[in-house]
Amino acid sequence: MAADEAPRLTVGSLLGLPLGTIPQPGPPLPAPTPAPSTAPAPSIEGPGWTVSAGEVAPGTAGGGLIYRPDGVEALTYSNPYGQVMERVWFDGKVVYAVDLGEVDVDPDRVKAAQEYQVVYAVELDPAGKTLAEPQLVPGQLNIYDSVPGMPIYSPIWQFNYVVVPRDYTPNALRSAADCLSSGYPVLRSQVFEN
Repeated sequence: MAADEAPRLTVGSLLGLPLGTIPQPGPPLPAPTPAPSTAPAPSIEGPGWTVSAGEVAPGTAGGGLIYRPDGVEALTYSNPYGQVMERVWFDGKVVYAVDLGEVDVDPDRVKAAQEYQVVYAVELDPAGKTLAEPQLVPGQLNIYDSVPGMPIYSPIWQFNYVVVPRDYTPNALRSAADCLSSGYPVLRSQVFEN
């Protein structure tokens, strides 16, 4: 090749070898990482399963919620689909929930758990639906009457509005029992959420 000629690419040069060079054996390659097992789990569903990096493990005996010393559920969740999440009270402890939106259900045919929303005001029509957005108490978490594993639990939540005065201290109510024994009006609606 003339000095003024640009070098040409060859298969060898794409491998980092100059034209005309004979490849020499290099150090041995590391053993390939075995592919994850594609064999299905022993069953297609199970109670309390955990999943880590796509691998299923059976639930632990006695499972259920685990709380930090400050009463907050010790949850680790990466929320891969960016779902709306909320913190709610359950029996004086903070748990996490995914809000999938309002649903229309027949309460005579669909089991619903009870959710309490503390508000300054709400107006319901004769059918129990809200006529306008309730006036929420800023900073107050909603309150659940149950969590998964309890006989009264359901992923469908029926809203109960607890109407409090303007001098109410946010989060003074932290359980369904608190709401029901508070003396504040509790309005059961026909508003359901999943």
